[in-house]
Amino acid sequence: MVDHLTRVTVHASGGRAAEMASALAARGFSVRVERRRFVAESTTVEAQEAKAWLRARGFADREFEVFLEYVRQWGIL
Repeated sequence: MVDHLTRVTVHASGGRAAEMASALAARGFSVRVERRRFVAESTTVEAQEAKAWLRARGFADREFEVFLEYVRQWGIL
């Protein structure tokens, strides 16, 4: 089984950073502030889906970064 974590980072000093953080929270992301950035994380939303969703709401690619991490979960044999 492979799980994933989608992380979206936004510079908190950006003009629409708070608006984007609020939109991501409404989409189901957990949002926190870390080193002058908003960090939004989700294990249910895929990276491409998150990017398309933000673009559809008028946010430009230069306003955010999307990271995707895969984690393999080992079972018991």
